[in-house]
This record gives sequence, structure tokens and C-alpha cells, in this order.
Amino acid sequence: MGYAADNGIRALCFDIDGTFYPKRQMMVRLALSSMLHLPFALRYNSMRQRLREETGFSEGKSMDLASLQAKESLMLYPGRDESYFIEKEKRVFRRPWERMFASIRPYPGLRETLEKAVEEGLILAALSDFPIGSKLVALGIEDLFSYAASAEEYGALKPSVRPFRMMLSELGVRPEQALYAGDSRSKDIDGARNAGMHTALISRSVRVYNNADIIFSSWEEFGKVVL
Repeated sequence: MGYAADNGIRALCFDIDGTFYPKRQMMVRLALSSMLHLPFALRYNSMRQRLREETGFSEGKSMDLASLQAKESLMLYPGRDESYFIEKEKRVFRRPWERMFASIRPYPGLRETLEKAVEEGLILAALSDFPIGSKLVALGIEDLFSYAASAEEYGALKPSVRPFRMMLSELGVRPEQALYAGDSRSKDIDGARNAGMHTALISRSVRVYNNADIIFSSWEEFGKVVL
């Protein structure tokens, strides 16, 4: 028996970027497209980091996507209508991301491992900071998932406990019945652990991280350990 059966896991929940495919594939593409908007890209990344630090692991103020975008706009462009920020974010990041994702290739063994999980009766869920868009479709795994959402939809960014709790509520499972896998120690592992979930870190370099219940370097290894 694997970790899931041994620990009463009912749902396997996942980050997407850097977890289902090598993040460097998209980072290289985005870096090239962002060069034309470098000042905005730098300020945008700094703003998102400030948002994470402001909320930390807490629930934070009750917000939705619209209120989150209004706050982001105020942080970057005080005094301007938020539609300016929303359109610029789409032009610089979201539209290029969606277009470029068609050429992204998943890690080897991803679909086979997820198929086995579904066969064993486990619920699959995806929770990412950025919009899901057509990512799961492009990776060839959308049909396997019962739930997919962006943390932004709940007005918070990981590692805030809010998106994790909202996901668990919609799945109808308790925290101790879910395992969250991701590539970020702070956003994914620490965030999910704070929400009471089991955790799995995908890394080819990190071998010890006390906050992660499992560390795996390939999807074949994930399947052997968890399923």
C-alpha cells in the first residue's frame, strides 16, 4: 500500500507551474515576451510578493477576484482606473502565457500516474496562483480533474490558507484527507501544511525538507510512493 491508502487520503491536489511541467520552459518564453515591458514586469512581481507577505499564511480580508485586482491596481497605479491595470496585465502576461502554453510539454509519466490515481478512486484537484485557462487541456490531463481553480478567484495568493480551505470545501474533504503537491517550499508546501494537508514536494535537488511529508523527483517516483 502507498502513502495515500496508509493515511486515508481521498484527494490529490496539485500546483501546476513547475509541478506538471518544468517551469523553465515557461520562464524562458515569458522572459522574452516581458523584455518589452520590463519596468512593468519588475514592479508587478514586486507587488505580488508584497501581497503574499501582507497576508502570509492567514485568511486575510474576505475578497474575490475583482477586489483583488482592484487592490493590485491601487498598489501599482494609485489614482488610475483599475481597467488600465487589468488590460496591461492581460497584454503583458495573461495573453502571452495562454498563447505560449500550447508548446509546453509535461513531465514524463505525468498522465500515466494521474490515470492510476483516478483508477484507485482518488479525486484530483488543481490549485494555481495564476488562471488555469487551457493549461490542463494543453498538458493532456483535463479529463482527469474534478476541480481546477486559481487562488486569485478567492481573492488571495498562496501561501494564504484561504484558497486551500476553499478548495477543500468544494471537494468535500477534510484537510487530513488531502495531499497537496507542488514545487514551491513556501507557497505550496508550507501553505498546504498550514491548512492541515499532507504535502509532497517535487524537486530534483532538495532531498530534505521537514515540512514536506514526501519529496519526489519524478512522476514515476510519485506513483510508487503515493499510490
